[in-house]
Amino acid sequence: MTDILDYLFGAASFMPHGYCLLWRPDLVALHAISDALIGLAYISIPAAMLVFLRKRRDLNEDTRKLAFLFMAFIVACAMTHFAGLLTLWIPAYGAQGMVKAATAIVSLITAIALWPQIPKLLALPSPEELERANVALQKANRDLDKALAGRTKELDRVQGRLETALAGSNITVYTQDKDLKYTWIHHPRLGLTEDDVIGAKDEDLMPADAAEKTTKLKREVMETGETRSTYFALETEQEGTLYLEITVNPALDADGNIDGVMCMVQDMTEKNLFEIRLASMASQLAEANRRFESALAGSLITVFEQDSDLRYVHVVNPPKNTTLEDFVGKSDYDLFSEEERLVLTEAKREVLKTGKRRHLEIDITVGGAERNYSVQLEPKLEADGSTVGVIGNAVDMTHKRNNEKQMHLVMRELTHRSKNLLAVIQAMARQTAARTADKEQFVSSFSARLQAIAASHDLLVSHSWYGAGIDELVRAHLAQTIDPTSSQIVMDGEQLQVSADTAQNLGLALHELTTNAAKYGALSVPTGQVLVSWRRDDGKVSLRWKETGGPRVTEPEGKGFGQVMLERLVGPSLDGSVVLNFEEDGVFCEITFDESKLVELK
Repeated sequence: MTDILDYLFGAASFMPHGYCLLWRPDLVALHAISDALIGLAYISIPAAMLVFLRKRRDLNEDTRKLAFLFMAFIVACAMTHFAGLLTLWIPAYGAQGMVKAATAIVSLITAIALWPQIPKLLALPSPEELERANVALQKANRDLDKALAGRTKELDRVQGRLETALAGSNITVYTQDKDLKYTWIHHPRLGLTEDDVIGAKDEDLMPADAAEKTTKLKREVMETGETRSTYFALETEQEGTLYLEITVNPALDADGNIDGVMCMVQDMTEKNLFEIRLASMASQLAEANRRFESALAGSLITVFEQDSDLRYVHVVNPPKNTTLEDFVGKSDYDLFSEEERLVLTEAKREVLKTGKRRHLEIDITVGGAERNYSVQLEPKLEADGSTVGVIGNAVDMTHKRNNEKQMHLVMRELTHRSKNLLAVIQAMARQTAARTADKEQFVSSFSARLQAIAASHDLLVSHSWYGAGIDELVRAHLAQTIDPTSSQIVMDGEQLQVSADTAQNLGLALHELTTNAAKYGALSVPTGQVLVSWRRDDGKVSLRWKETGGPRVTEPEGKGFGQVMLERLVGPSLDGSVVLNFEEDGVFCEITFDESKLVELK
């Protein structure tokens, strides 16, 4: 240890540096003061740099390392001067050498580290360049402040427009942070103010069920970054039940990270009520349409609608033997002949052009049959009054036309039949008068025959003059004298129906046979019986009248009116024959005529 101390602080053989200066006070003081001041200055410089580095923590790591290296170099230089100061009085030349060696090492390291930094230091701007940069930076700052002021003004203007647009609306816009606390709101509802909302959460402002639903949705948006929306009902004391639609968007910070949500809530209550009313009206309209279609179903009225190109878009109660598909999407050119289009299509075009109603009657072929229609056309109007199509109704008047034709036919037939009837009545009157001795007998006989004709006519009228069944004729004329259901009457035959003319002639024959049987034959006594039978065979129809059980019959000396009528009137009028025999047990009569006198059963 003594050797080390001797090495560092000198042995007896060494002398202090002051001896070299001959201990001259001026030289010793000059060296001592200079080394002391230089050492203190060197200590002060690193201290100042250390303070600077502590306050400028923004400097990069390389700069800080170089600064610490310089501080070590300067401190080492200070130690060298302090060691020189010490050797003036103490021969500590070993310690001074060690200090100088350390200073040399630090100096060398600093020199080595400094050279690579020279290009970077040279790249640093000069004071003039810094001045110019500062001027440019100040100008840029002024321009930036001006642009920022413009942007701020524009933002205020946009904000004003947004508030104007949302003023009085049913839309509320607000933002919330990651904890879903309200940070901003525009147009708060439910009687709340902005101060009531800011800093609160949904559960502080809404019922629990609504808050739970909205909170869950907002957290999903923050997790996924996707916009979501939903509907919910909110029960309030002030406004009752509100139906709200909420749209939640993620809110992003400057780095693009999600830091909350931006929400828009729209009050859909009025729209919801409107949709309910609209659905009710649609249901009522659909019900009205069903009633309308039900009312038209099976009727003779067809309602149709065509667009501006006269293509059918809707048809209610299509004509007989047609369907809706036969019309929809087609035009009159696809459905009717050229002659029919000249009337019908031109009328529709006139309605499109003038906007006025038209009425026409037209005979047209539809559903494979020719029909007569009464057509009413009117324009289909838009809300602005423009004509966009044609609406029409067509009433099938074919039945009326046919009825009119049938009426004319019936009138002609009635005229013809009236003339024939008058001729028959005249003939009956003459023949009855020729074969009666007094007026009372004539009136009685003639009246009975008129009633017979009336009975046939009543029967024919009930069948619209189409014809009458043979069984009906027999019962009608027997009823003038006896109950047709009596045991004295037996009828046998198939259902046959004869024409109107044939019915009238057979009626006259049955009247004469019934009257004769009631006066002189089987119906004049309770034990008598009449068998009336008819059959159809080999193109002929035969009606037989057979009396039994009555008084004994003898051949009359002369021909009465009834026999004459049967043989000369009924037979020829039927284009057939009449056989009349006065057999001892009763009268027998057979009337035969061609089956062409029959008509089909109805």
